[in-house]
Amino acid sequence: MHRLQSAQLQVVLPGSSASFRRRVIDAMGDLVGASGAFCFFGKEDTRAYVDASRLVDGRARRVRAPPERTRLSAAFGFASRSVVTAPRRAYVSTELWPEGERLTLPYFRDNSAADGFVHALLLFLHEGGVLFGLAGLERRAAEGPFTEDHKSLLEELGPFVVAGARAQLQYEELSREAAALRALSKVSGVVFVVDRDARRVVWAADREHGVEWEEDVEPIEAQLVDAVERWIEARARGEALPTPPRLPLGSVVAVARVEGDPVFGGGRCAVVRIEGPEAARAMEGLSKREREIARLLVAGYSGVNVAAIAGLSENTVRTYVRRLYAKVGANNRADLVRKLMTPQEAASSSSPIAPPPDSSLADGDDTLD
Repeated sequence: MHRLQSAQLQVVLPGSSASFRRRVIDAMGDLVGASGAFCFFGKEDTRAYVDASRLVDGRARRVRAPPERTRLSAAFGFASRSVVTAPRRAYVSTELWPEGERLTLPYFRDNSAADGFVHALLLFLHEGGVLFGLAGLERRAAEGPFTEDHKSLLEELGPFVVAGARAQLQYEELSREAAALRALSKVSGVVFVVDRDARRVVWAADREHGVEWEEDVEPIEAQLVDAVERWIEARARGEALPTPPRLPLGSVVAVARVEGDPVFGGGRCAVVRIEGPEAARAMEGLSKREREIARLLVAGYSGVNVAAIAGLSENTVRTYVRRLYAKVGANNRADLVRKLMTPQEAASSSSPIAPPPDSSLADGDDTLD
Protein backbone atom coordinates (compact mmCIF):
# COMPACT_ATOMS: atom_id res chain seq x y z
CA MET A 1 0.00 0.00 0.00
CA HIS A 2 2.86 2.36 0.81
CA ARG A 3 4.30 1.70 -2.66
CA LEU A 4 0.96 2.60 -4.30
CA GLN A 5 0.59 5.81 -2.29
CA SER A 6 4.13 6.85 -3.17
CA ALA A 7 3.44 6.26 -6.87
CA GLN A 8 0.15 8.18 -6.67
CA LEU A 9 1.83 11.19 -5.07
CA GLN A 10 4.65 11.08 -7.59
CA VAL A 11 2.42 11.78 -10.59
CA VAL A 12 0.70 14.87 -9.12
CA LEU A 13 3.92 16.78 -8.44
CA PRO A 14 4.43 19.96 -10.53
CA GLY A 15 6.91 20.09 -13.38
CA SER A 16 7.32 20.27 -17.14
CA SER A 17 5.41 18.13 -19.61
CA ALA A 18 8.50 15.99 -20.18
CA SER A 19 9.00 15.49 -16.47
CA PHE A 20 5.32 14.57 -16.08
CA ARG A 21 5.67 11.84 -18.70
CA ARG A 22 8.79 10.54 -16.95
CA ARG A 23 7.07 10.60 -13.54
CA VAL A 24 4.19 8.55 -14.94
CA ILE A 25 6.65 6.04 -16.37
CA ASP A 26 8.57 5.82 -13.08
CA ALA A 27 5.36 5.46 -11.04
CA MET A 28 4.14 2.59 -13.21
CA GLY A 29 7.54 0.95 -13.05
CA ASP A 30 7.60 1.19 -9.25
CA LEU A 31 4.31 -0.69 -9.08
CA VAL A 32 4.86 -3.24 -11.85
CA GLY A 33 8.33 -4.20 -12.99
CA ALA A 34 8.96 -4.05 -16.73
CA SER A 35 11.93 -3.41 -19.00
CA GLY A 36 9.94 -1.13 -21.33
CA ALA A 37 7.64 1.84 -20.68
CA PHE A 38 6.07 4.72 -22.58
CA CYS A 39 3.85 7.74 -22.03
CA PHE A 40 2.06 9.80 -24.66
CA PHE A 41 0.53 12.98 -23.31
CA GLY A 42 -1.66 15.60 -25.01
CA LYS A 43 -5.31 16.52 -25.28
CA GLU A 44 -5.48 16.42 -29.09
CA ASP A 45 -5.37 13.03 -30.79
CA THR A 46 -3.33 14.52 -33.65
CA ARG A 47 -0.55 15.82 -31.39
CA ALA A 48 -0.26 13.34 -28.54
CA TYR A 49 1.83 10.89 -30.57
CA VAL A 50 4.47 13.59 -31.04
CA ASP A 51 4.62 14.45 -27.32
CA ALA A 52 6.01 11.14 -26.09
CA SER A 53 8.58 9.59 -23.76
CA ARG A 54 9.83 6.00 -23.91
CA LEU A 55 12.28 3.96 -21.83
CA VAL A 56 13.89 0.64 -22.74
CA ASP A 57 16.02 -1.07 -20.12
CA GLY A 58 16.13 2.18 -18.14
CA ARG A 59 17.36 4.30 -21.06
CA ALA A 60 15.44 6.94 -22.96
CA ARG A 61 14.54 5.93 -26.51
CA ARG A 62 13.05 8.03 -29.27
CA VAL A 63 9.63 6.84 -30.35
CA ARG A 64 9.93 5.66 -33.92
CA ALA A 65 7.05 6.94 -36.00
CA PRO A 66 6.01 6.84 -39.66
CA PRO A 67 7.04 9.92 -41.70
CA GLU A 68 3.44 11.13 -41.93
CA ARG A 69 1.66 12.65 -38.95
CA THR A 70 0.23 9.86 -36.84
CA ARG A 71 -2.78 10.06 -34.58
CA LEU A 72 -2.45 8.40 -31.21
CA SER A 73 -5.61 6.39 -31.89
CA ALA A 74 -4.25 5.19 -35.24
CA ALA A 75 -0.82 4.35 -33.80
CA PHE A 76 -2.41 2.06 -31.22
CA GLY A 77 -5.50 1.02 -33.16
CA PHE A 78 -8.29 2.10 -30.86
CA ALA A 79 -11.47 4.17 -31.19
CA SER A 80 -11.24 7.22 -28.92
CA ARG A 81 -14.98 7.34 -28.32
CA SER A 82 -15.13 3.78 -27.02
CA VAL A 83 -12.12 4.32 -24.76
CA VAL A 84 -13.28 7.55 -23.10
CA THR A 85 -16.74 6.19 -22.37
CA ALA A 86 -15.44 3.04 -20.69
CA PRO A 87 -15.55 2.94 -16.87
CA ARG A 88 -11.98 1.69 -16.57
CA ARG A 89 -8.56 2.80 -17.79
CA ALA A 90 -6.17 -0.17 -17.51
CA TYR A 91 -6.03 -3.07 -20.00
CA VAL A 92 -3.80 -6.01 -20.73
CA SER A 93 -3.03 -5.83 -24.44
CA THR A 94 -4.69 -9.18 -25.20
CA GLU A 95 -8.02 -7.67 -24.09
CA LEU A 96 -7.78 -5.12 -26.87
CA TRP A 97 -6.12 -6.88 -29.81
CA PRO A 98 -5.31 -10.38 -30.99
CA GLU A 99 -1.53 -10.83 -30.80
CA GLY A 100 -1.08 -11.03 -34.55
CA GLU A 101 -3.10 -7.86 -35.13
CA ARG A 102 -1.36 -5.89 -32.35
CA LEU A 103 2.07 -6.31 -33.93
CA THR A 104 0.84 -4.74 -37.17
CA LEU A 105 -0.16 -1.47 -35.47
CA PRO A 106 2.30 1.43 -36.01
CA TYR A 107 3.55 1.78 -32.43
CA PHE A 108 4.07 -1.93 -31.77
CA ARG A 109 5.39 -2.61 -35.26
CA ASP A 110 7.97 0.19 -35.23
CA ASN A 111 8.99 0.05 -31.55
CA SER A 112 7.99 -3.03 -29.54
CA ALA A 113 8.93 -5.64 -32.14
CA ALA A 114 12.41 -4.16 -32.64
CA ASP A 115 13.11 -4.31 -28.89
CA GLY A 116 11.74 -7.81 -28.40
CA PHE A 117 8.65 -6.91 -26.37
CA VAL A 118 5.77 -9.38 -26.52
CA HIS A 119 3.58 -8.31 -23.57
CA ALA A 120 1.94 -4.92 -22.94
CA LEU A 121 -0.11 -3.34 -20.15
CA LEU A 122 -1.84 -0.05 -21.03
CA LEU A 123 -3.31 2.84 -19.09
CA PHE A 124 -5.63 5.19 -21.01
CA LEU A 125 -5.68 8.66 -19.45
CA HIS A 126 -9.25 9.87 -19.79
CA GLU A 127 -11.92 11.64 -17.80
CA GLY A 128 -15.24 13.27 -18.67
CA GLY A 129 -15.07 12.12 -22.28
CA VAL A 130 -11.60 13.65 -22.84
CA LEU A 131 -8.51 11.56 -23.62
CA PHE A 132 -5.32 13.06 -22.16
CA GLY A 133 -2.94 10.41 -23.44
CA LEU A 134 -1.84 6.82 -23.11
CA ALA A 135 0.83 5.20 -20.93
CA GLY A 136 2.00 1.62 -20.73
CA LEU A 137 4.53 -1.01 -19.75
CA GLU A 138 6.10 -3.68 -21.94
CA ARG A 139 7.84 -6.96 -21.21
CA ARG A 140 9.92 -9.49 -23.10
CA ALA A 141 8.92 -13.16 -23.08
CA ALA A 142 11.43 -14.04 -20.35
CA GLU A 143 9.80 -11.51 -17.97
CA GLY A 144 6.43 -13.20 -18.16
CA PRO A 145 2.99 -11.76 -19.02
CA PHE A 146 1.17 -9.06 -17.07
CA THR A 147 -1.47 -10.26 -14.61
CA GLU A 148 -4.85 -9.08 -13.38
CA ASP A 149 -3.13 -7.85 -10.20
CA HIS A 150 -0.82 -5.69 -12.29
CA LYS A 151 -3.82 -4.30 -14.14
CA SER A 152 -5.55 -3.51 -10.82
CA LEU A 153 -2.51 -1.58 -9.58
CA LEU A 154 -2.49 0.61 -12.70
CA GLU A 155 -6.24 1.11 -12.38
CA GLU A 156 -5.72 2.50 -8.87
CA LEU A 157 -2.95 4.73 -10.13
CA GLY A 158 -5.13 6.01 -13.01
CA PRO A 159 -7.13 8.76 -11.22
CA PHE A 160 -3.94 10.32 -9.89
CA VAL A 161 -2.31 10.27 -13.32
CA VAL A 162 -5.39 11.96 -14.81
CA ALA A 163 -5.38 14.59 -12.03
CA GLY A 164 -1.72 15.27 -12.78
CA ALA A 165 -2.48 15.45 -16.51
CA ARG A 166 -5.27 18.01 -15.94
CA ALA A 167 -3.01 20.17 -13.78
CA GLN A 168 -0.19 19.87 -16.32
CA LEU A 169 -2.43 20.89 -19.21
CA GLN A 170 -3.80 23.86 -17.27
CA TYR A 171 -0.30 25.02 -16.35
CA GLU A 172 0.94 24.68 -19.92
CA GLU A 173 -2.10 26.49 -21.30
CA LEU A 174 -1.50 29.45 -18.98
CA SER A 175 2.23 29.46 -19.80
CA ARG A 176 1.58 29.43 -23.55
CA GLU A 177 -1.05 32.13 -23.33
CA ALA A 178 1.36 34.28 -21.30
CA ALA A 179 4.07 33.75 -23.93
CA ALA A 180 1.64 34.69 -26.73
CA LEU A 181 0.58 37.78 -24.79
CA ARG A 182 4.22 38.86 -24.40
CA ALA A 183 4.75 38.47 -28.15
CA LEU A 184 1.59 40.20 -29.36
CA SER A 185 0.81 42.51 -26.42
CA LYS A 186 -2.82 41.54 -26.92
CA VAL A 187 -4.56 38.18 -27.09
CA SER A 188 -7.93 38.43 -28.80
CA GLY A 189 -9.63 36.58 -31.60
CA VAL A 190 -8.00 33.23 -32.35
CA VAL A 191 -4.30 32.83 -31.56
CA PHE A 192 -2.05 30.17 -33.08
CA VAL A 193 1.58 29.29 -32.48
CA VAL A 194 3.35 27.89 -35.53
CA ASP A 195 6.59 25.90 -35.41
CA ARG A 196 8.29 27.31 -38.49
CA ASP A 197 10.79 24.48 -38.87
CA ALA A 198 8.28 21.65 -38.42
CA ARG A 199 5.71 23.66 -40.39
CA ARG A 200 2.89 22.80 -38.01
CA VAL A 201 0.64 24.48 -35.48
CA VAL A 202 1.73 23.59 -31.94
CA TRP A 203 -0.86 25.56 -29.95
CA ALA A 204 -4.13 27.38 -30.52
CA ALA A 205 -6.59 29.27 -28.33
CA ASP A 206 -9.87 31.13 -28.65
CA ARG A 207 -11.10 32.55 -25.36
CA GLU A 208 -14.60 33.19 -26.64
CA HIS A 209 -15.47 30.05 -28.57
CA GLY A 210 -12.71 27.53 -27.86
CA VAL A 211 -10.78 25.59 -30.50
CA GLU A 212 -11.61 22.19 -31.96
CA TRP A 213 -8.29 20.93 -33.31
CA GLU A 214 -9.64 18.73 -36.10
CA GLU A 215 -12.22 21.27 -37.26
CA ASP A 216 -10.46 24.60 -36.68
CA VAL A 217 -6.74 23.88 -37.01
CA GLU A 218 -6.05 20.95 -39.33
CA PRO A 219 -7.96 22.28 -42.38
CA ILE A 220 -6.08 25.62 -42.38
CA GLU A 221 -2.68 24.54 -41.03
CA ALA A 222 -0.80 24.65 -44.36
CA GLN A 223 -2.34 28.02 -45.29
CA LEU A 224 -1.50 29.44 -41.90
CA VAL A 225 2.14 28.33 -42.04
CA ASP A 226 2.55 29.82 -45.53
CA ALA A 227 0.91 33.08 -44.43
CA VAL A 228 3.32 33.37 -41.50
CA GLU A 229 6.37 32.93 -43.72
CA ARG A 230 5.12 35.47 -46.27
CA TRP A 231 4.35 37.96 -43.49
CA ILE A 232 7.78 37.60 -41.85
CA GLU A 233 9.64 37.77 -45.18
CA ALA A 234 7.73 40.90 -46.25
CA ARG A 235 8.45 42.64 -42.95
CA ALA A 236 12.15 41.74 -43.13
CA ARG A 237 12.33 43.37 -46.58
CA GLY A 238 10.34 46.39 -45.45
CA GLU A 239 7.65 45.66 -48.03
CA ALA A 240 3.88 45.94 -47.81
CA LEU A 241 2.38 43.04 -45.92
CA PRO A 242 0.80 40.34 -48.10
CA THR A 243 -2.93 40.01 -48.46
CA PRO A 244 -4.01 37.79 -45.57
CA PRO A 245 -5.55 34.48 -46.64
CA ARG A 246 -9.29 34.05 -46.25
CA LEU A 247 -9.75 31.52 -43.50
CA PRO A 248 -12.96 30.24 -41.92
CA LEU A 249 -12.06 31.91 -38.62
CA GLY A 250 -11.20 35.30 -40.16
CA SER A 251 -8.03 37.03 -41.37
CA VAL A 252 -4.45 37.12 -40.15
CA VAL A 253 -3.92 40.51 -38.51
CA ALA A 254 -0.70 40.05 -36.52
CA VAL A 255 2.40 37.87 -36.60
CA ALA A 256 5.26 37.96 -34.10
CA ARG A 257 8.33 35.75 -33.94
CA VAL A 258 8.97 33.77 -30.76
CA GLU A 259 12.30 31.98 -30.79
CA GLY A 260 13.94 29.94 -28.07
CA ASP A 261 10.99 30.01 -25.66
CA PRO A 262 10.96 26.73 -23.69
CA VAL A 263 7.16 26.96 -23.44
CA PHE A 264 7.07 26.14 -27.17
CA GLY A 265 9.95 23.69 -27.15
CA GLY A 266 12.69 26.28 -27.71
CA GLY A 267 12.27 26.26 -31.49
CA ARG A 268 11.72 28.91 -34.19
CA CYS A 269 8.08 29.75 -33.68
CA ALA A 270 5.67 32.54 -34.56
CA VAL A 271 2.51 33.69 -32.83
CA VAL A 272 -0.36 34.44 -35.21
CA ARG A 273 -3.55 36.30 -34.38
CA ILE A 274 -6.71 35.98 -36.48
CA GLU A 275 -9.63 38.36 -36.17
CA GLY A 276 -13.17 37.45 -37.14
CA PRO A 277 -14.74 37.86 -40.56
CA GLU A 278 -16.09 41.34 -39.79
CA ALA A 279 -12.59 42.74 -40.36
CA ALA A 280 -12.30 40.78 -43.60
CA ARG A 281 -15.64 42.17 -44.77
CA ALA A 282 -14.37 45.70 -44.19
CA MET A 283 -11.47 44.95 -46.54
CA GLU A 284 -13.62 43.37 -49.25
CA GLY A 285 -14.98 46.65 -50.59
CA LEU A 286 -11.53 48.13 -51.11
CA SER A 287 -9.46 48.24 -54.27
CA LYS A 288 -6.12 46.44 -54.43
CA ARG A 289 -4.20 49.70 -53.84
CA GLU A 290 -6.52 50.70 -50.99
CA ARG A 291 -5.95 47.33 -49.32
CA GLU A 292 -2.21 47.81 -49.63
CA ILE A 293 -2.42 51.24 -48.00
CA ALA A 294 -4.73 49.86 -45.29
CA ARG A 295 -2.39 47.01 -44.42
CA LEU A 296 0.56 49.37 -44.07
CA LEU A 297 -1.44 51.67 -41.80
CA VAL A 298 -2.58 48.73 -39.71
CA ALA A 299 1.04 47.56 -39.46
CA GLY A 300 1.89 50.85 -37.75
CA TYR A 301 3.53 52.85 -40.57
CA SER A 302 2.94 56.58 -40.72
CA GLY A 303 1.36 58.03 -43.84
CA VAL A 304 4.71 59.37 -45.06
CA ASN A 305 6.36 55.98 -44.61
CA VAL A 306 3.43 54.40 -46.45
CA ALA A 307 4.15 56.75 -49.34
CA ALA A 308 7.82 55.74 -49.41
CA ILE A 309 7.08 52.00 -49.29
CA ALA A 310 4.22 52.13 -51.81
CA GLY A 311 6.12 54.41 -54.22
CA LEU A 312 3.46 57.13 -54.11
CA SER A 313 3.51 60.82 -53.31
CA GLU A 314 2.36 61.93 -49.88
CA ASN A 315 -0.60 63.78 -51.40
CA THR A 316 -1.69 60.63 -53.22
CA VAL A 317 -1.51 58.61 -50.02
CA ARG A 318 -3.47 61.35 -48.26
CA THR A 319 -6.20 60.98 -50.92
CA TYR A 320 -6.27 57.20 -50.51
CA VAL A 321 -6.55 57.49 -46.74
CA ARG A 322 -9.49 59.89 -47.03
CA ARG A 323 -11.19 57.43 -49.38
CA LEU A 324 -10.63 54.72 -46.77
CA TYR A 325 -12.24 56.96 -44.14
CA ALA A 326 -15.30 57.37 -46.35
CA LYS A 327 -15.62 53.70 -47.32
CA VAL A 328 -15.12 52.34 -43.82
CA GLY A 329 -16.95 55.12 -42.01
CA ALA A 330 -13.97 56.19 -39.90
CA ASN A 331 -13.36 59.60 -38.34
CA ASN A 332 -9.61 59.37 -37.81
CA ARG A 333 -6.61 57.09 -38.19
CA ALA A 334 -7.23 55.17 -34.95
CA ASP A 335 -10.86 54.58 -35.87
CA LEU A 336 -9.85 53.44 -39.36
CA VAL A 337 -7.37 50.88 -38.02
CA ARG A 338 -9.85 49.62 -35.45
CA LYS A 339 -12.52 49.03 -38.09
CA LEU A 340 -10.23 47.38 -40.60
CA MET A 341 -8.27 45.09 -38.31
CA THR A 342 -7.06 45.09 -34.77
CA PRO A 343 -3.51 46.45 -35.18
CA GLN A 344 -0.38 44.67 -34.09
CA GLU A 345 1.04 46.48 -31.06
CA ALA A 346 4.04 48.74 -31.49
CA ALA A 347 6.36 46.31 -29.74
CA SER A 348 5.72 43.55 -32.25
CA SER A 349 5.05 45.59 -35.40
CA SER A 350 8.26 47.57 -35.73
CA SER A 351 10.05 46.89 -38.98
CA PRO A 352 13.73 45.88 -38.95
CA ILE A 353 14.19 48.29 -41.89
CA ALA A 354 14.50 51.86 -40.67
CA PRO A 355 11.64 53.89 -42.21
CA PRO A 356 12.22 57.31 -43.77
CA PRO A 357 11.72 60.38 -41.55
CA ASP A 358 8.27 61.89 -41.27
CA SER A 359 7.29 64.91 -43.31
CA SER A 360 6.00 68.22 -42.04
CA LEU A 361 3.09 67.83 -44.47
CA ALA A 362 1.50 65.61 -41.83
CA ASP A 363 1.26 68.42 -39.27
CA GLY A 364 -2.34 69.06 -38.29
CA ASP A 365 -3.71 66.28 -40.49
CA ASP A 366 -4.02 62.83 -38.98
CA THR A 367 -4.52 61.23 -42.39
CA LEU A 368 -0.72 61.16 -42.59
CA ASP A 369 0.13 60.88 -38.91
